[in-house]
Amino acid sequence: MYKLIRTLLPVLAAMIATTVSAQSVSWKSSVQHLDGQTYRIVLEASIPAPWHMYDMGPYEGGPNATAIVFTPGDGVTLEGGVEQLSTPERHYDKTFEMEIGTFAGKARFAQQVKLAAAKATVKAAIEWMICDEVSCMPPDDTELTVELTARPGSAAANSTAAVSPNNDSSA
Repeated sequence: MYKLIRTLLPVLAAMIATTVSAQSVSWKSSVQHLDGQTYRIVLEASIPAPWHMYDMGPYEGGPNATAIVFTPGDGVTLEGGVEQLSTPERHYDKTFEMEIGTFAGKARFAQQVKLAAAKATVKAAIEWMICDEVSCMPPDDTELTVELTARPGSAAANSTAAVSPNNDSSA
């Protein structure tokens, strides 16, 4: 009995590790200065093979579409809605009996913002679901905090320069 348990334990551990790592879509953010006080927050998902993640849908009665909700802090306002920068692969899904869009490998999304302060933060609440050809993982979520810093010479940086003398120009 001891030998059986000792033999099966590594197999069970490997199965659990595979399941956990499969759901580990990793997210990163970056900020692009567009013009004046306008910036674009870009979120990028790295999706492990062989899984795919659904686009922003919506899919009534279908898979859980990727959902991103940005919450601006003081000194920043949202401009427009969330954009899908990556083009999803569209196909008919027999399981859900509808046309759906999916991403494999990477997916990028963006939100344009207007910065009225030298520094501000925006929170991004993200929900997604991944599937392979035979099964789906339960939906997952995360929250990112994106730091925004005004470019030197912009109206936001100039109006509050006395309050924040150590402006970081990396945004």
